[in-house]
Amino acid sequence: MIFSEKLAEQYQALKKEEPGLVLLMQVGAFLQVMNEDARCLAEVTGLKLKMAGNPDEPFVVGGFPVSGLDLYGQASPGGSLGGHCSAGRGEEAASERTD
Repeated sequence: MIFSEKLAEQYQALKKEEPGLVLLMQVGAFLQVMNEDARCLAEVTGLKLKMAGNPDEPFVVGGFPVSGLDLYGQASPGGSLGGHCSAGRGEEAASERTD
């Protein structure tokens, strides 16, 4: 899993726009979830989580290969994930709804 402050900032900004969705960020061949979304998905699917970032204010992160989207999406609350976004290299992240 890749973690960076920039990725965390993008995630938080997008999450503020759609707080009711489980937000996935695509980083290469993996999809990552953070904080409450990560906890929620882990509770339902058994996804392994880790702590990242500043030890005083850590992020909870989890991830899985893009190929696992059907498996984790079906197991998510409501049976489908609300959306995902691609974390671009140097460009703004583009949000894509999947519902």
